Amino acid sequence: PGTEVTTTDAVGISGDDMEALAFAWLAWRTLAGLPGNLPSVTGASQETVLGAIFPANP
Repeated sequence: PGTEVTTTDAVGISGDDMEALAFAWLAWRTLAGLPGNLPSVTGASQETVLGAIFPANP
């Protein structure tokens, strides 16, 4: 009640751009060794680094 919900398009950010930004932010958190989840939102028992990044072999 009393909270307005809108789309990112309505504030000038395309949904595709927002999706790309979200994936970039999650990748940055993983590379930095920082947690990418919020236990209060996800129900996880703790904060954790999400995923893994494996460099290619030359």
